[in-house]
Amino acid sequence: MSRIVALYCRISKDRNGKTEGVKAQEKWGREYAATAWPGQAVEVFKDNNISAANGDHRPEFERFREWVAAGRVAHVWAVEQSRLERREVGWFVLAAELDAAGITELHTNRDGIVRVRDEVAGIKAVLNAGEVRKLKKRVTDRLAEVAASGRPPGGTVFGYRHTKDAEDNKTLEIIPEQADAIRWAADQVLAGWSLTNIAAELRARGLTGSHGGRIGVSAVRSMTTNPAVSGLRVYRGRVVGPGVWEPILDEQIRRAVKAKLDVDRVVRRKDGGTYAVGAQHRGHAKGRKYELTGLAHCGVCGAPLVGTLKQRKKTKTGKVTSTPYLLCTPGRQWTDENGVRRNGRGCIGIALEPTSRFVVDQLFAELDKPEFLEKVAADNHADRRQRIAAALEAVERKREELAHFWNLPAGHPDALTTAEWQTARRAQNEREEELKAELRAVPPPVVNVDIAKVRATWPPTPEDRGRDGRMTLDECREFLRLFIDTVAVHRAAPGTREFDGGRVEIRMHP
Repeated sequence: MSRIVALYCRISKDRNGKTEGVKAQEKWGREYAATAWPGQAVEVFKDNNISAANGDHRPEFERFREWVAAGRVAHVWAVEQSRLERREVGWFVLAAELDAAGITELHTNRDGIVRVRDEVAGIKAVLNAGEVRKLKKRVTDRLAEVAASGRPPGGTVFGYRHTKDAEDNKTLEIIPEQADAIRWAADQVLAGWSLTNIAAELRARGLTGSHGGRIGVSAVRSMTTNPAVSGLRVYRGRVVGPGVWEPILDEQIRRAVKAKLDVDRVVRRKDGGTYAVGAQHRGHAKGRKYELTGLAHCGVCGAPLVGTLKQRKKTKTGKVTSTPYLLCTPGRQWTDENGVRRNGRGCIGIALEPTSRFVVDQLFAELDKPEFLEKVAADNHADRRQRIAAALEAVERKREELAHFWNLPAGHPDALTTAEWQTARRAQNEREEELKAELRAVPPPVVNVDIAKVRATWPPTPEDRGRDGRMTLDECREFLRLFIDTVAVHRAAPGTREFDGGRVEIRMHP
């Protein structure tokens, strides 16, 4: 096997076509290789817009290391040593790999020929890393200074555009149409609308996100809770003071919206009914595309089933089709009811859409039975909910009491030290999280549910969700969770090719 000349080209930022972009580096490297190793094959490894100082994944750098380890590289070139590695430890690891492969020299345009095991190369690595740390410190100090002055960050904020004031300093200017959308969305959150329906209404008005993309649930949450819309400057996740721009939302309204979205709540559907939103529904706007996600579990090992697209090739036509499937995924970690971390074992798989239709049909069949409706309407969990709510109120009162004793003057016989207060507060926070988890596990009361209207507006196919007054995916999912605890899918009988509803065990709320 003939060995090649490896050209490694990298730059952290090349948005404006700088002269030291990877294209220019490749040109220089090829010219150097043609002179130093004429006639030898060249392989180029390019990582564009990727830093070598932050530990970012560099796919071409990893490929380069694989080629070195496989003995496929005879010579290495880069513009300078720091293009390969800017970290001390990273350089010494790479130098050992190069030396083990018989590559003792790194050829560069700026640093000359670097002997990879030489002390000078190690000193350069230390100096390169030191310069990176100094640069980061300068940037951090500058950003902190800008934040303290109330000037806006560089990112785009929905509701504003970047501009400059009369003194030519950076500020933000309100975009009236987007500001009206933020105020309206905040009002609807407080009125009990779901984020899904708010996003749909904003899209119907022709609005797009701050970068021109589609407005979804996460965008609505961001635009109504971002401290910037209340005229506040945030730096490293903390409000550092007022900004120099005009607020869109009153801070009290923004806090009320955030509080509403951060706790369990009941939201309204388009048909006038309601459903409960708990912690299991927050922060999962992306990726949850199926009605049974979170409900369906493996009947063998108990792991949550994952919705995915399974590709199949038709033998006659060769055409590849994608079918939604529920799979028990090997290696996927989950926590059982006893708090033990377990792994899925790849036990079963089942076509998702016929499974979903089967579950819906079975549920509506149960809802046609008066005795079933009487059972679910009885709300046997009301006392438990009330006990948990009382316990949460007691935790809050205890927290206020601790704060009172902590604020007493030093030397007071009842005063708490900071360490004592932090320990006691931590215990109350842990108790609060336990109670909230217990409350989330209690089925919500079945109220304001018009079964006939739900049946009439249930989407016949996934493509019909949200169209012509049909229920959205989130609304379908929440309706199922009002009645169903879990859906267990068991192994198929040997030789079964068609969908078998006998594999699907629906467990209703007790």
